[in-house]
Amino acid sequence: MKRLISTGWCKKSNIKFAVAPVLLIICNLFVFGPATIYSGNIAEFNISLIDILKYYAIPGMIMLLIFLGIATLLSKRYLSVYVSLIFAAGVLLWLQGNIFVWDYGVFGKGNVDWTKDSWRGWVDGSLWLVLLTLACVFYKRVSRVATLTCTVLILLQMIMLIYTGIQRPEIWKKVHKTAIAPPKEIFEFSTKQNVIHVILDEFQSTLFRGIIDGDPEYYKTALEGFTFFEETTGSFPTTYMSLPALFSGQIYRNDVPIREFIHRVFKGETISNVLYDNGYEVDFATSVGFSHLGRYSNYYSIPVPYGVTKQQYERANAALMLDLVSFRYSPHFLKKSLYNNQLHLPVINLRKKDVTYKDGARHFAHKAFLQDLIDNMAAKRSKPVYKFMHLTTTHFPAVLNKDCEYAGKILPWRWENIKIQVKCSFDHFLGFLNRLKSLGIYESSFIILQADHGYYKVPESKNEIDLKEGGKEVDTECTKNEEYFAKIICSSLPLLAIKPPYSKGPLRTSKAQAMLTDIPITISSVLNIDTRFKGQSVFEIDSNKIRQRPYLYYDRMNRPGDKYYDRINEYVVEGSALDTTSWRFVSAHPSMEYSFQVKDIDFGTKESSKFLLSGWSFKEMEPVKGLTYNWAVGNSASLLISLPKDKVVVLTANVKTPKFSEPQHVTIKVDGKLVGSWANFIPWKWKEYSVVIETDDHRPDVSVVKFNFSQYKCSKRDPRQLAVLFESIKLSEFEAEK
Repeated sequence: MKRLISTGWCKKSNIKFAVAPVLLIICNLFVFGPATIYSGNIAEFNISLIDILKYYAIPGMIMLLIFLGIATLLSKRYLSVYVSLIFAAGVLLWLQGNIFVWDYGVFGKGNVDWTKDSWRGWVDGSLWLVLLTLACVFYKRVSRVATLTCTVLILLQMIMLIYTGIQRPEIWKKVHKTAIAPPKEIFEFSTKQNVIHVILDEFQSTLFRGIIDGDPEYYKTALEGFTFFEETTGSFPTTYMSLPALFSGQIYRNDVPIREFIHRVFKGETISNVLYDNGYEVDFATSVGFSHLGRYSNYYSIPVPYGVTKQQYERANAALMLDLVSFRYSPHFLKKSLYNNQLHLPVINLRKKDVTYKDGARHFAHKAFLQDLIDNMAAKRSKPVYKFMHLTTTHFPAVLNKDCEYAGKILPWRWENIKIQVKCSFDHFLGFLNRLKSLGIYESSFIILQADHGYYKVPESKNEIDLKEGGKEVDTECTKNEEYFAKIICSSLPLLAIKPPYSKGPLRTSKAQAMLTDIPITISSVLNIDTRFKGQSVFEIDSNKIRQRPYLYYDRMNRPGDKYYDRINEYVVEGSALDTTSWRFVSAHPSMEYSFQVKDIDFGTKESSKFLLSGWSFKEMEPVKGLTYNWAVGNSASLLISLPKDKVVVLTANVKTPKFSEPQHVTIKVDGKLVGSWANFIPWKWKEYSVVIETDDHRPDVSVVKFNFSQYKCSKRDPRQLAVLFESIKLSEFEAEK
């Protein structure tokens, strides 16, 4: 009896000893991790956090019982080792998910460059190895502090979660939650007047031209009454800021917080709000954007996956969240394996009625929605209808083969795969137009077919578009190199094709230099609605007239919670966007959170990166002296610096050059004005060079300082076009000689 009592007490003691470390692991994976990801990406989910977390109760309980069950079977010595290892694993998960959260760009957009900053893997990999080793070696000491430490970490994260829930109560109950199945009105059109506004995300105008030219007789007939504006330029390279521009004609310039701008635009005068106020029933079918902030009759967020029950939808999103958590909480080298095996986005297999995990789920969801619309649409409503649909079947990633079927894997994001997917998706969309014709409402409908931007950062873009004056040096900040410039141009070329009511004849092509910001005034003009939209109706633009069209580009997309973009570069396109000489750099719009007032810039450091505009390499260090620096590459490199308007300053740079066949010569411009030059460089020797910058009452708050180089070269060892090494820059007030 004593032995049985002793054994029972020992099991309870073992459980008590192990429970806190086990709970730390379970809470990180099934509570705190999902909550962190959800709160930062709430717009990506159509269900609440509670709807997701409830699916983790059983897995969490099973994991708890397994871990504690093992603990009951161990002797006191092995129990200490076991608890020590669990404790170390829990702490490592917490560190990885909250401290060592490396920047991999916007998840799911483009391929991660795993060769860049591979030091991350050595940092967190070493951390995991060291802590687990220490846990084994010093298991007695570690196990003694495990319970208290784990309890503190759990409580701290719980307090943070409660605070987040108070600040953002929508994480517990979605304010703009929509039904899994679309309301019947989404399928219904007006018998009198329809304004049908469709975005095929990222669909580039040059690819549309290629499709039409492939079978002009067929497509010109299929698009009867449409005019294709092939010279159209967008406003931004991605959806986030393109939508406010094309709905309102307003362009964001990084001068107010992002969320403030978005709310102001969509609650103000947008084309959908104007039509709603003029008696139109406004329907939205979308999965991204901010249209729910405005006025509407019916709003439907297309779920991923589509066409499933509420329970299946919740299960799919719970599975998605676990994959995101596993990615976030894994060390760098394991992340690569998880990402490459594509365990991070769900898609429903409707035949088997089960959930599998493949990227590209949104493509198939939107394809299924469009087919559902084609099969069930009807003309029943008496009031005029404005129906906006945003479909991503033409968007990243590439998932279709030449037979327009699922390729069985995610294909490389290359132009050849993009073209296949775009044609398949566009041909499917033509089924929607054909259905409008069979319903007898095509002719009277006002149809706007567009993309929100062209393709963003696709490799080998310079070989895809036919640039005029290609390779010619252009005096603009956009020419880091030809490939970089080509990517900017591709992103600026959205499809725009419009069919006014009762327009007839085969598809026409217009050379008018239109902009997406012209869409609101075009719609209001055709419908004879009085508005204050800026721009010009695309049908009134003289095709021979050269317009100054702004285009704003950012290398880094905004993350959830960002108040501003890191930096937005503004260009003006005067002429065809495919002519490099049409492009002119206007200004940089840095984050309002950054201060560019500085006396010293130490290159090669994290602090210096915000000043770098274009033409710079990665951060590097000189092993012997320990100096950090950046290479300036190509024919120019630029900085953002705040310079006083009323004081003469001296800019002094500590630089070094390689040995060239001809002497290096550097000219310096401030806001496009030549201020001086440097020469007489001694190869491979650090030396300070100075230039005097005079006063300028009209100088902007943040100036662009541009260095132009006469010599730059690449070598067998280094393919970069190396020009000059910059170690530091100092700014000082000019003192005249007495």
